[in-house]
Amino acid sequence: MKGLLTKLMIDGSRFAQLVKALDGGWEIEEPVLLGSMWHSAGNRSGTYHFVLRNKIEDKTTLISLPPSPQLMVFLHENNLNINAVQAN
Repeated sequence: MKGLLTKLMIDGSRFAQLVKALDGGWEIEEPVLLGSMWHSAGNRSGTYHFVLRNKIEDKTTLISLPPSPQLMVFLHENNLNINAVQAN
């Protein structure tokens, strides 16, 4: 994952933040949420919300990402459970 991380950090993408967190010991708490709660007006396809947990430090954080080809491959390769949520 380090080669991927180096390439992504050069790009400065938000996806790189997720990869870096996972590389640093954070774990994804499933399910990943797919919703429109915090998306920008231009993003009609929703936002993926990852709840990350660092058990060693007893910390939890949230990373929200717009869909991208890299993210779609990551979700598929890691067989992550995704739940769609609707904002009221």
